[in-house]
Amino acid sequence: MPRRLRLVVTCLTVALLATACQVRVAVTVDVAGDGSGSVEVATGLDADALARVPDMDDDGTSGSADLGALIRKDDLVAAGWTVTGPDTGGDGVTWVRATKPFGTPEEAEAVLAEVSGPDGPLHDLRVSRRESFGRTELTFSGTADLRGGLEAFGDAGLAAALDGEPLGEDAAAIEARIGQPLADAVPVEVTARLPGDDTTWTPRLGEGPVAMASEATLYHRPTLALLGLAGACVLALLVVLVVRSVRRRA
Repeated sequence: MPRRLRLVVTCLTVALLATACQVRVAVTVDVAGDGSGSVEVATGLDADALARVPDMDDDGTSGSADLGALIRKDDLVAAGWTVTGPDTGGDGVTWVRATKPFGTPEEAEAVLAEVSGPDGPLHDLRVSRRESFGRTELTFSGTADLRGGLEAFGDAGLAAALDGEPLGEDAAAIEARIGQPLADAVPVEVTARLPGDDTTWTPRLGEGPVAMASEATLYHRPTLALLGLAGACVLALLVVLVVRSVRRRA
């Protein structure tokens, strides 16, 4: 998996070594009418998970500052991603977000390829834009295949540092300790935001594949208005010609 998502893997590993915790993973693709936009990968830790983060500043408690110190941002920033957080929302979930913009659908596909890689759980992610007279069609498509479970998000380098376990511990052992399936402990969301259309998919760990597709159509009203005006003018001209023809025959 590309190094870009070590941000997500680190958060997942830290959180799942805790007990009674929940981690949320959200991938959001925002596409504007001109085909530009951004991709955001976010990981949210609930209060229990955050409380288990290593005390990086040795102040006797674990919190957002410790999570921020734990995450390596340099390689993400070097690759053009902007990392924000940790920020805690009103629901008590602390989020870390990595965002990268794109200027065209082609750039979007390159950014999306960094999210999971060709062999990752999210693949064939594409954005397209097509113009025709009076309208623009935008589409998002891809596949979420989480049959590999949480290990699918793992990283070879990280696994080597964790005694060969992608999560630092066997998945079954983690489930036994937290008392719930990992699919419930780690909800995953993928959202495509196109002009006038927001679609969210919630693939579950251990299940799949899930085909994702959404589309939006933008109508260029000035162009259509001009077309209507031109049609009205043609119709008026035909009426005038018909009237003149009738008068001449009379």
